[in-house]
Amino acid sequence: MTTVNATQYTAPIMSKSITISDIELYTETKRTLPLSRQYVVEFSVGATAKQTQIAKETKNRTFWNDRTIHFDGDDRSDFVVKVYQKHRFESDQLVGSLHDTVGGVLGQLKDGVSKHTLSAGASSGSDLSSRTIKFALTVKPSERSNANELQARDAVVMATNTVVAVSSRPRAVDLVTSVVESGPAAMTEVQTFSTTWDVLLERLKLFDTIVTKIAEIHPYVSLAWSVISTVNKALIDQKDRDGQISRLASTMNDVFEFVENAGLLKTIEPHIKNITPLIQQVTECGYFIAAYSKETSFSTRAVKYTFSDINAKITDYDSKLRELKTKFLEGVTLQTGIACVRTEITVVRIMNVVEHIQETIDLTDILYAAGARYSEDKGCLPGTRKILLREICDILNNPSDDAPRVCLLTGVAGSGKSAVAHTIAQLYDGQFRLGSSYCFASGDVARRNPANLFSTIARDLADVDVQYRSALWSIVKGNQALRRAETPAEQIKRFIVEPIENFDAIGPIVVVIDALDECGEPADRARLLAAMSEQISEGKLPTNLRFLFTSRPENDIMNAFSSCPHVIHKQMGDVSAMTVDEDIEKFIYHSLHSYRELESSWPHNEWCQLLVQRSQRLFQWAATACNFIRDTGGVGLTPDEGLENILKNDHQAIVDPLDNLYRTILNRLFQRDDTRRRFQAVMSIILALREPLSLSSLLALRPFNSVSDTKVRAILRPMASLLDGVLEDDKPIRPLHASFRDFLLDQDRSLTHHVPIPPHHSLLLGRALLACMQKMLRFNICDLNDTPRRNSDVPNLLSRVNTAIPHHLSYSCLYYMDHLQHSDPTPDLVNDITLFFKNFFPYWLEAISLLSHSSVSPILSALETCTILQHWSQGQEITSLAAEAFQFISLFTPVLKESTPHLYLSAMPQTPSNSSLCGLWLNRLIKHASVTSGHAVSWVVNVQLLQGHHDGVTSVAYSPDGKYIVSGSGDGTIRVWNVTTGQTTAGPFEGHTDWVNSVAYSPDGQYIVSGSNDKTIRVWNATTGQTVAGPFEGHTDPVMSVAYSPDGQYVVSGSKDETIRVWNATTGQTAAGPFEGHTNQVKSVAYSPDGQCIVSGSYDKTIRVWNATTGQSVAGPFEGHTDYVNSVAYSPDGQCIVSGSDDDTIRVWNATTGQSVAGPFEGHTDYVNSVAYSPDGQCIVSGSDDDTIRVWNATTGQIVAGPFVGHRGQVSSVAYSPDGQCVVSGSKDETIRVWNVTTGQTAAGPFEGHTDWVYSVTYSSDGQHIVSGSFDKTIRVWNATTGQTVAGPFEGHTDPVMSVAYSPDGQHIVSGSFDNTIRAWNATTGQTVAGPFEGHTDPVMSVAYSPDGQHIVSGSYDKTIRVWNATTGQTVAGPFEGHTDPVMSVAYSPDGQCIVSGSFDKTIRVWNATTGQTVAGPFEGHTDWVTSVAYSPDGQCIVSGSKDKIISVWNATTGQTVAGPFEGHTGVVMSVAYSPDGQCIVSGSNNKTIRVWNATTGQTVAGPFEGHISLVLSVAYSPDGKYIISGSSDQSIKLWRVEDFSAFGDLKFMDGWVQSSDGACFFWVVPSHWDRFCLPVHSLTMSQHGAYQVNFDFSLFGAWTSCWKSS
Repeated sequence: MTTVNATQYTAPIMSKSITISDIELYTETKRTLPLSRQYVVEFSVGATAKQTQIAKETKNRTFWNDRTIHFDGDDRSDFVVKVYQKHRFESDQLVGSLHDTVGGVLGQLKDGVSKHTLSAGASSGSDLSSRTIKFALTVKPSERSNANELQARDAVVMATNTVVAVSSRPRAVDLVTSVVESGPAAMTEVQTFSTTWDVLLERLKLFDTIVTKIAEIHPYVSLAWSVISTVNKALIDQKDRDGQISRLASTMNDVFEFVENAGLLKTIEPHIKNITPLIQQVTECGYFIAAYSKETSFSTRAVKYTFSDINAKITDYDSKLRELKTKFLEGVTLQTGIACVRTEITVVRIMNVVEHIQETIDLTDILYAAGARYSEDKGCLPGTRKILLREICDILNNPSDDAPRVCLLTGVAGSGKSAVAHTIAQLYDGQFRLGSSYCFASGDVARRNPANLFSTIARDLADVDVQYRSALWSIVKGNQALRRAETPAEQIKRFIVEPIENFDAIGPIVVVIDALDECGEPADRARLLAAMSEQISEGKLPTNLRFLFTSRPENDIMNAFSSCPHVIHKQMGDVSAMTVDEDIEKFIYHSLHSYRELESSWPHNEWCQLLVQRSQRLFQWAATACNFIRDTGGVGLTPDEGLENILKNDHQAIVDPLDNLYRTILNRLFQRDDTRRRFQAVMSIILALREPLSLSSLLALRPFNSVSDTKVRAILRPMASLLDGVLEDDKPIRPLHASFRDFLLDQDRSLTHHVPIPPHHSLLLGRALLACMQKMLRFNICDLNDTPRRNSDVPNLLSRVNTAIPHHLSYSCLYYMDHLQHSDPTPDLVNDITLFFKNFFPYWLEAISLLSHSSVSPILSALETCTILQHWSQGQEITSLAAEAFQFISLFTPVLKESTPHLYLSAMPQTPSNSSLCGLWLNRLIKHASVTSGHAVSWVVNVQLLQGHHDGVTSVAYSPDGKYIVSGSGDGTIRVWNVTTGQTTAGPFEGHTDWVNSVAYSPDGQYIVSGSNDKTIRVWNATTGQTVAGPFEGHTDPVMSVAYSPDGQYVVSGSKDETIRVWNATTGQTAAGPFEGHTNQVKSVAYSPDGQCIVSGSYDKTIRVWNATTGQSVAGPFEGHTDYVNSVAYSPDGQCIVSGSDDDTIRVWNATTGQSVAGPFEGHTDYVNSVAYSPDGQCIVSGSDDDTIRVWNATTGQIVAGPFVGHRGQVSSVAYSPDGQCVVSGSKDETIRVWNVTTGQTAAGPFEGHTDWVYSVTYSSDGQHIVSGSFDKTIRVWNATTGQTVAGPFEGHTDPVMSVAYSPDGQHIVSGSFDNTIRAWNATTGQTVAGPFEGHTDPVMSVAYSPDGQHIVSGSYDKTIRVWNATTGQTVAGPFEGHTDPVMSVAYSPDGQCIVSGSFDKTIRVWNATTGQTVAGPFEGHTDWVTSVAYSPDGQCIVSGSKDKIISVWNATTGQTVAGPFEGHTGVVMSVAYSPDGQCIVSGSNNKTIRVWNATTGQTVAGPFEGHISLVLSVAYSPDGKYIISGSSDQSIKLWRVEDFSAFGDLKFMDGWVQSSDGACFFWVVPSHWDRFCLPVHSLTMSQHGAYQVNFDFSLFGAWTSCWKSS
């Protein structure tokens, strides 16, 4: 971080002593009368005018050699010369004049002499003589010139000489061409740009001086100067695009021609609206040229964009400038200028702009801090802070690639930092370059906090720029967990850095963050600072994204940025005392000059000087004092008495001036003890609020006990000098400055005015909130009487919500338990809350749902309310209700967020039947959809789902206090999660360059250790994610497991290099090891509870125990497992060790002897990856590759809970919570789940369904049965009417089953597998009747019976087709060779004479089934793999589906395309089949849809049907054509009724919603049921958990409110 001391600005305009002498007038035309003409010359500098004596003309010349005239002025001063001809009998006649400035005249001196041709006077009459005046002009610094002015003198003279030099040349624009030239012509252009730019700078500088007092214009002129002065002219001169750039520069220069005209202010002021956009457009042109002049980007852009691209931008700029200038000069009131400029600016902010972005983008569920934006009325007084503001603008506008990205402005409380921040935000907002502004406030941390800082900035940026919006959406779409991310580290990376990193930006986009020191709790602030400093230090912020931070100089903030190279630090205290005093004087005078009594009591502005002196250069002191003096009428004082009150009490030099002022005001306002107590009572409520409330809201709540409304007003109204909002009923009341809040809460500072917040005040407030909800909440509070749609589709919902749920009601819903938790849970209070819950829970959630329309925060607040209520109520009835409410809200969050009516229509009907919550609406919910099959009886034990990782979760662990969970992932990151809310609270921690295999908390919870595939170990701060130690290097292969010693001093690691090492946790030095003995990788390590020993489990199938200090083997190897040992853990008493293995079992060992004391525990059907003891040592939890978690009795091995089902991938890691109530699991499915394991429930079973992808399905010939083959290596037979399993699972294959088919008589089933074999099974018993057929050398991808059932055909990854005897398994034909890539699909022709095959080589071939000769083909047309082929029932045609997303129909004999391509699928066509009558074709795709096509025309006749939640892998018609069966990677099989396609074909199943194409929502399904959910078009769904069927009440969809019976 670079610290810059703010110095006095070196003004280009200096005070001068001006002397005029040797005056000579020459008149071109000779006199017509014989009398000599007499003249007087009047010179004016500024407001001072002086005349020469009368002089007579001699030979057309008049001299005043004896006359010397003196003035004081500066370069800005008007310089006017008027020549009058004297007449004997008439008034003096003005015959010529000159209007310029002193600087302008100085710039035209030649050898100290100024010579000008005078403009004819308006009263010259017929005398049109040309007159020229010459005079000597000498200038010296005046006695009051300061040192800075003297230093600037030479620079000004040089600049003004440039102006006169250019003025004598032809216009720059005449020299510009758009043709790229070289040689001498190019040199002419070089001169053209440089000189044109110099004139532009001088004109702009002059204009800046002239409009310095016009508040509407001056900030934008100053900004224009800041931008244009940064342009590197030398680099522009070197570029071959100089012609176009010079043309633009010339147009910009022409814009400011008018500054040389007289009466400038009179010209400008009537047309403020016109000139402001003109200046803004000049600034934009400056940004463009400044960016274009950068050495590093100029040549890059020349390659990246065509000349026409660049010329188009320049032409747009040029045209807009000319248009705005014309309108200004014509004096036309510009009604749409701002809009025009905004459009133009939007177009050119990013060079690589995409003109049309059609995608619908919805970012509303990204967290947003409403009310955090800057306020225009909180900025600096116009005309103050000019030097500091310009210096900050110069930093923000610096176009250099290595320019600072961040300006950190620090200062003590009250020094005016926030005013500067608000002013900068307003200035760049007016220029349409404010990306976002965010103002923290210590009294509003509930709404403004680090959790929504960068998400708010991201949404603001998305509103500013369509390109950024689209880029952000591409990152967050389809990732709800990311959109709701709360950690600053993830937000700044994913929402800010990534979306904008590839943009070719023109000019800065400014983000202002005010009051960084007020952002919240220390831990939250630490995470925010760590996230920001990391991105800044690593140079991750885009060069054009510029930040202004303001803050008090707190140590943690200064330390965070001290080493950041892209941060420049400015301090309010470095601004000169004189400048600060002058600005404060301007502010005070502006605020109070209208009060004449002040001037009467303290004349000659003494009153102002006294206040300046007392302020001690604190703007907040001045503002508060002025407010008090203005508002003293409220306490019976006149303004002069108010000032006198301040002066006589402001004498304690050792007291902070703000504290002294606060005491003075409060002493005056509340002199009596009773009013002071009343003040404390009112302020304790205001300071206790989580977010500010207005006076009307406070009075509506009535939380002040015995203080009446009138008295509340009497307390608050006079405090306008200290509190914002007290003079308006509907404006939130908050301290005007954070220092006042700090003052009141600190008894040592506020003394008798100290405001404590005692528990009984929290009780008063909490009860008031409870009463408010009971009074106002009701069913359908916003009167949503239309068809139930998503909240986002309800017209004017926001205004309806604001009307129906005013701020005091919304506050009550969000924070009532936040206040009540500080009170004791007395029986009366507990009873009142219980009654509220029983009577108003649905209405409370309805309000929460409506408030969540634009932010998920209210839902998180509701979850927090339930958690607080559980812990506070201590085992009461309400405790269990709150626990269930937490599960209800967690489960139905999407409903609450997206569609309020479905709280009643979807959430309540799906509540478990045994839930106590059902009793709350038992007699009230009268019409609704009902779950007819699969309805849950009790809450699932999975109480939390955590999503955010982008690869499998490899390791999970609880923090020692149980409040957090840490996870490591294959995505290389570590995350910390809040157990209550499920939100990421820290991370992702980034540093490892490969998979993170293991994570663990230190015993004190302060640190996290991680081991990675990158062979290193790192130690992280658990709060901020900063690396505090490491990487520890020493292992030569991936680190598979890490653990802390019980005292936290050491870390143990096990590695794939077969060794164990012990490290000093602080220094990373090796403390012991490497321990050698294992003969394969060490997969798991753990310390004994006393820290003396270390246990390790290895892929060598053994467990060993080591002395933790010496590395000596003290026990083992323990032998018994027959496959890899994946996990080991000590029992809490250290007596036993548990292990989990790839042999699917768990064993318990005596830790000393190695004897097996329990086990093997059997039940898992796949590898056991992780094991852990419960805190009391009574139970063991295990996670397995079979996707389940089980809890075992540690002694007997009996299952006491589970298997817990929910993960859709292998369970990699499990851990107990410290209280033993919950288990956390991490899975390859990228999720983390938290389970309540104390209920003793086991999942329903036995499970009857596939446990992995269903890759192949087909009907029996009689249509009575369905066969399926799965990746779980089994085949199952289902009753096609009931969906019950009637046979199977058939087991025998050792790898996934890729294809199944019935024999024509339905007696047998054939299967092909990834194990390279084919098997034939008895369809009833599942006995193997033939096979395995061996011959293929790669997986068998497709099998089919011949029409006579005698033969089986197979296609294989080995590129061949084989024909087998169906009984003996002998090869009777083949291998058929011809395909050059794997054969994915084969089928017999209806007559059995031919076989068709489709291949990854993109072709289809037809073979003679007996000889293997190619009889047709290859059919070519597909552009990617052919995945599926089938014959039409008449054998004339063949249909094919392909990875190219299309379906084609071919003549089976000629190979000609007879229909298609059929287009519609957006993914790979995985399977195709003909209807029995040959009229239709059904197709299934990996885009999760099924379509039905007209087989002749290719028209879609039904679909797309969206019912599966994952890839559709196989489709087939029933023999009667009434049904279609589909198999999916969601592990389910669905049966579709063809006759219902027309009635329900419009229904879609997307993201859990059953909805129509017009957006009407009919039902939302709980995610755990998605795979088994039956749409109305499904007659059956077959999955391992059965079907989930809902009886829809379609009568509700038009009058949904009839579902509820109001009391």
